[in-house]
Amino acid sequence: MTMRRRALIPMIFASLLAAAGLAAAGLAGAGVAAPQQNQKQKSNDDDSPLTLEEIRALVARAIADQHADDNALNEYDRTEHTVSRESGKEAVPVDTVDRVFPTGTGEVRVALDRDGKPVDAAAIEQSWRNLEKYLEVRSHPDDPVIRPEYEREERRQRAHAEMVDAIAGAFRFRWMGRVTIGGRPTIELAFEPDPAYKSSARFATVFAHTMGTVWFDESSGQVARLEAKLREDVPFYGGLLAKIYRGSWITVQQAEVAPGVWLPAAAKYDIEGRKFLFAASWRGQIDASGYRRVGPPAEALAVVQREHGDAVFSVR
Repeated sequence: MTMRRRALIPMIFASLLAAAGLAAAGLAGAGVAAPQQNQKQKSNDDDSPLTLEEIRALVARAIADQHADDNALNEYDRTEHTVSRESGKEAVPVDTVDRVFPTGTGEVRVALDRDGKPVDAAAIEQSWRNLEKYLEVRSHPDDPVIRPEYEREERRQRAHAEMVDAIAGAFRFRWMGRVTIGGRPTIELAFEPDPAYKSSARFATVFAHTMGTVWFDESSGQVARLEAKLREDVPFYGGLLAKIYRGSWITVQQAEVAPGVWLPAAAKYDIEGRKFLFAASWRGQIDASGYRRVGPPAEALAVVQREHGDAVFSVR
């Protein structure tokens, strides 16, 4: 069991994820179909473009909804399948399957499968027992011992919310048309940095070099898909600490997992750069299934206590 929040990719590129509200990645299960990545079809129902004011209103609505979705994500568990490869195209991929549980101060991962081999049942059972203890402690957020963890998480969530809010001002959105993705009509907008946007926030450095396309579900206004890439190299601390190279990209999809709740549905990324003087790369794909609401730690604890003895989760 991993008792920490695992970054999908290096934090220096993670601000791209904020544009689709990606706190964590997963495929919406429990009755939600896998996203159809290659089934974008032009919609002929109504191809009249949105006005600039309508585009601004759509983006503002999506940002407001995204805040609600991000809060909801803190109360949903999921099974997450990750295939990743780091530091070199020939590196051996790492294939993991975990059950991911929110804990109020981050998340805990219960290992189910490693490189195609199921984890020993006794080890899984012990992980559930450990998770039960972990949630018990975090069910008392006012306890002086645990309170600092909650305060750190609150600061992290405020920083993430600031990133999401900044999207409206950091980018210029341009009408592209209407297309159907997975049987749902969507509005397609291209985005690029707004040169008038100024910010001292750390994420602003990445935003200033990012361009891409975003698709909004037309009926709900939620972000259904995001494709973003760097159009220029992004140096950090003058390039001394690290640099992410032009052409690095990420694709994120979201899906409705409960009425009005859209959570990350899939993610793929291909990032080239360097850390200090050493070349580095990160490539991977993340899918998941079985999103369900387990609630805050006290409620999640009851779920684990009820199920951990004979809980069985689908690995694939």
